[in-house]
Amino acid sequence: WGYAKQAAKRGVEIHQLTEVQELVIENGTITAVKTNRGTLQCGCAVQAVAGMSSQMMKKAGIRSPIQTFPLQAMVTQPFKPFLDPLVSSSALHCYVQQTSRGEVVFGGGSDPYPLFNSRSTLDLKESLLAHAIEMFPFLANAKLMRQWAGITDMTPDYSPIMGLSPVKNYYLDAGWGTWGFKATPICGKTMAELVASGGKVPELITPFGLERFSTFQQVNEMGATAASH
Repeated sequence: WGYAKQAAKRGVEIHQLTEVQELVIENGTITAVKTNRGTLQCGCAVQAVAGMSSQMMKKAGIRSPIQTFPLQAMVTQPFKPFLDPLVSSSALHCYVQQTSRGEVVFGGGSDPYPLFNSRSTLDLKESLLAHAIEMFPFLANAKLMRQWAGITDMTPDYSPIMGLSPVKNYYLDAGWGTWGFKATPICGKTMAELVASGGKVPELITPFGLERFSTFQQVNEMGATAASH
């Protein structure tokens, strides 16, 4: 929300609860976006919709390599501060961290099958708890307060898709999977440069173009995190 507040202060309009229903494309160029609250004319558009990336690319008529997987996490009751860093185990496919309020958050790999579903499941809860307790045995006595799931957009090489698309002036920022929030600052900066330059792709994000999947120049990032995603 910090980013949203600062963006609003700088004149950015944020429309919550506004669903994109159709992309208006004329002669291969994006010209407008139809939503449940009206139509917005545009000279260009940036797609940054996380777990719904494949569905939005379908609306634009773009062939997508992205698959959508649920990702689950859970949180315990608060404890006195005991853990400063995030601890992640590549052997157990589990991470544990403590929030500023004292709660212990833990999660792991994404669900093993593509699905548009944000429901949490008992089988993942049991396996993830076993791994978290192996890392921190005292968690066996902790009270679990909440479990949730979100949907993630995964690419075959586990790297994002950034830059141009087959639709003119329709820019892509997708395929971040489960780690997009970590790269948000530099991602926002480079995508802003792309838009401001009228489509000149910054050198930093050139390797992440959509065309890499048709030219077999994938950027392998499977080892970027210690979880199975």
